[in-house]
Amino acid sequence: MYYIVGLGNPGEKYESTRHNVGWAALDYLIDKTGLPSLIDSSALSGRTTSGMLAGEEVSVLYPGTFMNNSGSAVTKLVPKNEVQKLIVVHDDIDLPLGEVKIGQGRGAGGNNGVKSIIDKLGSKEFVRVRVGIAPKSFWTGEMKRPAGGGPLERFVLKSFSGSEKKQLADIYERITIAIETVVSAGVESAMNKLN
Repeated sequence: MYYIVGLGNPGEKYESTRHNVGWAALDYLIDKTGLPSLIDSSALSGRTTSGMLAGEEVSVLYPGTFMNNSGSAVTKLVPKNEVQKLIVVHDDIDLPLGEVKIGQGRGAGGNNGVKSIIDKLGSKEFVRVRVGIAPKSFWTGEMKRPAGGGPLERFVLKSFSGSEKKQLADIYERITIAIETVVSAGVESAMNKLN
C-alpha cells in the first residue's frame, strides 16, 4: 500500500492558489487514472479515495487541516512503520514553475506542511514530489524568488497568471508520471527518470 498526500489549504479562497498545487495535481491524477471520486472522511480529517494505481493499492488524502497542521491528518492515514511508502506532493518556492523534483529523507525546506508531517510522524523518510511555483523573469528566463516574510506568504497564496496556467496541465502530467513511477518501480527509479 502506498499513501499519497497532496498539501493545500481548505476553503474557496485558497482553491486556485500556488500553495494548493499539491491538491490540484492530485485532482489531475485521480481524473487521469480513474481512481474513485473523493469522499469526506472525519476519521482521516480530510477528503480521501483509494484504489489501484500502477498495479499497487494506494490511499489518497487531501488533509482538511490548514497547511501548517497537515501532519495531524497524515498520522491518521500512515502507520508509523510505513513512512517510506508515503508520497507527499507540495509546492516549492525554491524551484521555478515547471520543475518537478522527487526526493526522500530531506528536511522541510521551509514548507510548513512538510515540517508538520515530519514533526508528527517523527521521520523525514517519506517521498516528496516538489512542484516549483516560483515565477521566471519574462526577459531572462531566470527564477525570481519573492522576498521572505510578508511578500513570500502573500505570493504563495496568489493564483497563477494566465500564461502560467497554460503550463499546468503539462506539469500535472509529469507529477502523475512521477507518482506512478514511484509506486511501480521505486523512488530511485523515479528520481533517475524525472530529476
